[in-house]
Amino acid sequence: MGPAMKGTCRSLLALGLLAGLAAGTGSASGEPVRVLLLSGQNNHDWTATTPELEAILGEGGRFAVDVTEEPGALTARSLEPYDVVVSNWNAFGAGPGGAAWSAETREAYLDFVRRGKGHVVVHAGSSSFDDWEDYRELTLATWRMEQTSHGPNHEFPVRIDDDAHPVTAGLEGFTTTDELWNRPGLVEGVRVLASSFSAADKEGTGSWEPAVLADRFGEGRSLTILLGHDVRAMGTPGFRALIRRAVEWAATGDVGTPSWRWRKEEDALALVGPAGPLWQFRYGQDLDTAYFHPVSTTGGRTLTWDRPADHVWHHGLWFSWKFINQVNYWEIDEATGRPAGRTTWSNVRVEAADDLTARIDMDLAYRAAGEDVSVLAEERTIETRPPDAEGVYSMDWTCAFRAARKVVLDRTPIPGEPGGQGWGGYAGLSLRLAAGLSDRRIASSDGPLTEMPQDRHRGRHAAVDYSGLLDGAPAGIAILDHPRNPRAPSPWYVIRSAEMSFFSPAVLGYEPLTLQAGERLTLRYRVIVHDGRWDAGRLNAEHSRYARQTRNTQ
Repeated sequence: MGPAMKGTCRSLLALGLLAGLAAGTGSASGEPVRVLLLSGQNNHDWTATTPELEAILGEGGRFAVDVTEEPGALTARSLEPYDVVVSNWNAFGAGPGGAAWSAETREAYLDFVRRGKGHVVVHAGSSSFDDWEDYRELTLATWRMEQTSHGPNHEFPVRIDDDAHPVTAGLEGFTTTDELWNRPGLVEGVRVLASSFSAADKEGTGSWEPAVLADRFGEGRSLTILLGHDVRAMGTPGFRALIRRAVEWAATGDVGTPSWRWRKEEDALALVGPAGPLWQFRYGQDLDTAYFHPVSTTGGRTLTWDRPADHVWHHGLWFSWKFINQVNYWEIDEATGRPAGRTTWSNVRVEAADDLTARIDMDLAYRAAGEDVSVLAEERTIETRPPDAEGVYSMDWTCAFRAARKVVLDRTPIPGEPGGQGWGGYAGLSLRLAAGLSDRRIASSDGPLTEMPQDRHRGRHAAVDYSGLLDGAPAGIAILDHPRNPRAPSPWYVIRSAEMSFFSPAVLGYEPLTLQAGERLTLRYRVIVHDGRWDAGRLNAEHSRYARQTRNTQ
């Protein structure tokens, strides 16, 4: 499909031209699901929410989205190319003329779904046509005067009621800030997939109210999501997962998984999807460190930066000590073009499974340039999991070190120490985020990090999340510190400056660490990549899950 259709003439012309395309369901042929998004009128801010819906559905290449702002001009011919209609349009409060669809349009609209295609309603997108009973049957839930109500926008939980339905199978409940409808008018016998808790102190009913509903309509499928009042609500990962899955199910009758595949090279492993590499791990022997780049969202937005001009030794997601026995393993020595401390690896074992999990094992050695004997050995294991229903995926790092002789692991001193620097205190697992990240926000397991003296934060937390906007949509990466790590909860080193987005659970952040000959040190972290913004509540829930899953890890 071409660009989204907006405006009267462009909309009608494009719809007419598209009518000659062959009909059918996108998934059957491997083609994108063809979506027609209704817009142009709504008692909500459709000028903001329609582009947001376009962006959510546009990620990853699964859907091809066109927009019409004149749904009243639809015909059977202009609807023919599409697999599903998504309604962000209503005529609530617009008077009789605001919903003047002809008999031909009404019949074509119903027949589109009856013949086996799909229909999805977002929030108030069904609140029209009090005189049209078949439309109310199609849209499953609507605003019923003198019955339906809502309180102020507020935060509330959404639970999954039906985990057997393709749309909600595998999804977990979530928290959102939205407009919650009380007592909506429902079609009899409709299937409730998810509900929102309507608190009495928020002008609610004190009970769970339906939020996501599904049913058949003739041979087709209909689904209504009563969430999604505004752009903020649509940014919730739970909503984003629901709308994508709802549109796919309505169009095809199922919710498939993206077409992921492994790409294996001699010195790299990547998990590749419709939008390109989800992640790539690089371990070529010509590198100064083994690292992940790109690290991307399922929609193909790359969150990491490799070799930025200001710090060419930054490599996306990587691990490096700063000083070992006063030798610098972190930065490039201008005289040689390599670090003075050399990190090498051998015996790399890569297992990439059919279920899209992977395990990477490697043995590393740390030695000063020009020396043959290493001072520190490491056994590293990285285990990755594929995206879940929300598009969230994770990487578990285990780094087990053994000192060959006495070693002092150190870093640049921090303010308050002799020779202390405002930029001191870093070493260990590190993440350099993409240059284009805007509206950056940092959350810890103890709350948002808003005070950043000199654009930096140092503090102890069980977990930290760094997020921002890429291509107008929020996404981020969280790092969880294992509760059995030395010095847990970890000291963190975080930068949010004009030039740099960087963070690290810096085990050496507040002081060096000495290992005697033969002594061992194990560090464990979980890295989680996600759409949307995460807060302290989500971080703590993920950290508790991580701790439970690894409770017996030594």
